[in-house]
Amino acid sequence: MAIKYLDAKRLKMLFIGGGKWVIKHEELLNELNVYPVPDGDTGSNMAMTLNSMITDLEQKTSEKITMKEFIDTVEEAVLMGARGNSGTILSQVITGFLRGIGEKKKLLPKDVASALVNAKKTAYNAVGEPIEGTILTVIRKISEKAVECSEKMEDLVEFLKEIVETGKKTVEETPELLPKLKEAGVVDAGGKGLFFLFEGFYKVTTELNLLVELQKSQVKETEFDKTIANIDHDPESIRFQYCTEFIILNGNFDTEEYKRRVLELGDSAVFAQTSKKFKTHIHTNHPGKAFEIALEYGPLEKMKVENMRLQHDNLQIFSEKDEAKIFENSKVDKTKNAFVILADTENLKEEFLKLGADVVILGGQSKNPSVQEILNAIEKVKKRNIYILPNNKNVITTAKLAAEKSKKTVIVQETKTMLEGYYYLKNKEDGVEEIRKAVKRNYSIEITKAIRDTKIESLTIEKDDFIGLVNGKIKYSKKTLDELVNQIFDELIAENTITATVVVGSQRDEASKKRIDSKLANIKTKIIEGNQNNYYYYIYLENKDPKMPEIAILTDSISDLTKEDIEELPIKIVPLKIDINGELLKDGVEITTSEFWHEMMGKNANIKTSQPSPQEFLNAYNRLFEKGYKKIISIHASSKLSGTIQAAKVGRSLTNRENDIELIDSMGVSLLEGFLVLGAAGKAIRGESFITVVNWVNNFKNKGKLLMIIPDLRYLERGGRIGKASSTIAGALNMKPILTINQGEIAVEKKVLGERNAQKYIEKYIERESKKQSIIVMSGWGGTQTELDSVMKVYSEIKSNPKISTLILNREIGAVIGAHAGPVYGLFVFPRLS
Repeated sequence: MAIKYLDAKRLKMLFIGGGKWVIKHEELLNELNVYPVPDGDTGSNMAMTLNSMITDLEQKTSEKITMKEFIDTVEEAVLMGARGNSGTILSQVITGFLRGIGEKKKLLPKDVASALVNAKKTAYNAVGEPIEGTILTVIRKISEKAVECSEKMEDLVEFLKEIVETGKKTVEETPELLPKLKEAGVVDAGGKGLFFLFEGFYKVTTELNLLVELQKSQVKETEFDKTIANIDHDPESIRFQYCTEFIILNGNFDTEEYKRRVLELGDSAVFAQTSKKFKTHIHTNHPGKAFEIALEYGPLEKMKVENMRLQHDNLQIFSEKDEAKIFENSKVDKTKNAFVILADTENLKEEFLKLGADVVILGGQSKNPSVQEILNAIEKVKKRNIYILPNNKNVITTAKLAAEKSKKTVIVQETKTMLEGYYYLKNKEDGVEEIRKAVKRNYSIEITKAIRDTKIESLTIEKDDFIGLVNGKIKYSKKTLDELVNQIFDELIAENTITATVVVGSQRDEASKKRIDSKLANIKTKIIEGNQNNYYYYIYLENKDPKMPEIAILTDSISDLTKEDIEELPIKIVPLKIDINGELLKDGVEITTSEFWHEMMGKNANIKTSQPSPQEFLNAYNRLFEKGYKKIISIHASSKLSGTIQAAKVGRSLTNRENDIELIDSMGVSLLEGFLVLGAAGKAIRGESFITVVNWVNNFKNKGKLLMIIPDLRYLERGGRIGKASSTIAGALNMKPILTINQGEIAVEKKVLGERNAQKYIEKYIERESKKQSIIVMSGWGGTQTELDSVMKVYSEIKSNPKISTLILNREIGAVIGAHAGPVYGLFVFPRLS
């Protein structure tokens, strides 16, 4: 029977039938795996993506479905249900087809051909560097055949038959276009899946009972579908520095013109669109220009820029004013980052939760989570930044779609293995920037058994050989598991290997287990009973930076050192706690210096401070030793002003390595303490000995002079440093005390009338000291623009002094000093470094 047109009702029937026909062939598609690893999940991902569409069409629409209702239902379903790379690209094919329908109510062959051309464009546009021999080739050939047939055919049944035959032929030709398919002796699984979709369309029009029969073989719901557990490139080779992403809130414009303009700015472009949005990812040296071009086509959202060379966090861009509004209008915990991570077993889920994961999604190979499931996990989190760790290369694209869909700040870290994600969680306090650099030195190993014969580069692999993947690529193959483990460890364990994590699978092998124990005998190792299927072991070898010094410097946040200060230096900061109206925050971690001054000066908040616990120091010492440092110099605020060094002493006593840790009382705070820390770190990097660095710190800690002006004595009064009467009298007389630190204690250097006289005293002091020797001067301030202007006034008077060898400007004094002294500014004077 001939069919002259397709309306919404017929399209609904075709898409349900076509989807079910793909689902029927799920296992066949899974077996078309290019690599001989037991994780082929193309079929499962396409099947589950289409099952979401089928479910919504069957449950949310009626027999009187309209074309708009059909388009809206299918587009939303395939986006939210998209799983893995294959499911995501399939969703773009379908989305492109739907958008190609436009306002038409009935589709003739020429209309279907036009929609298929749009499907091809959308799929290709979703990939910056399209590869032939894949699903892209299949949709291209089908669309070309559809255009050809639409010019001479009126019967849609015959029309579908022609394009199905073209799809079949194209799939068979994919190995000739993609060498890795030919090596593996398979056709492209994604392309084959798309062929089955069109074959299903055709069969629905020719086999009247097909839908009834297919209903019996409906894909079964997996356990994963119900399970989400909740509890709290090389930089030198990068041509284009900034990874830039954004969404244009408009899907109806000349996308080809837009892409031509944007592509002139860089490479690695990926585009995706729906009827209402257009997403862009591009690597460029001019992200601002990319934003300007995009703004010509519509408003922007989800703007993100990542400096790949510096490996900065992939954070959304917005102004401080916008940020304040966002946090004011949302009930989120502003103080912490959240981590949503994928685990493939219950045991690994528990390990991730112990490490501080906020939400763990159970999934992995052959059970990739959908966009909707990742969104569900994101919604469970009420924190400022949400990092997603996909732990599987096929989940990365889906996670990015979920991040795009979410209204929260979501950053996808492209972890490709379970233990890469484990490493991120384990080291989360180091910050993503530092972790990314370290990951490049490490080896994430997965050991499994080949499911087919194949050849990969120089490896000839036979079915049932044991194979080893390193950082996602097959590198080893042996006949026995013990031989494989032996070769991997012989080649990958080196003198820089410092820790190992081994996750044991459900298929145990005593010989290989003993081999692993033997090879890792001299390396700190954590064994996890993972009980994962198919993979005998997950192994993570952590290597230290071969350029790292032997000595690490530990300090506290009273040093007022910033992340920028300690970048590339062997410095670790243990933060004090800042209590703001009962909310306890880690200084410099959960609250920045600027945020602190805003709370204190802008909101007149009640602020207290507390020192770190001995456990926090113990953890910090152990982490530094785990990273491969042999010695630690622990420099802290004056013991007469803070109990921090006492907590550090107790923490040291619990390490069993007391002889490798030197505790030093800096006899100062803020600029003075921070200066000693930076100086010690510099000497450590230059390879100076442990005792030499210790002696330098001890010899120079009393040679510096800190002179600070306190414009408003009320804060010292509030903290009990001076009495109310003294404060009142000094205020009445406009008396300005100049404070210093003498033998570790705060002392009054001089009392003068008027603030300008206080400034002049400091200027004269610097002039006197500079006549004796070359000096280093650091200026610091904390509070408001008034304090910054005041310290700049002093700077303007001393900047021309030729004996000042180094002048370090405007260090911002932090929360610990500010909480007790209030607004403050001044200078730190130190003899030139020797």
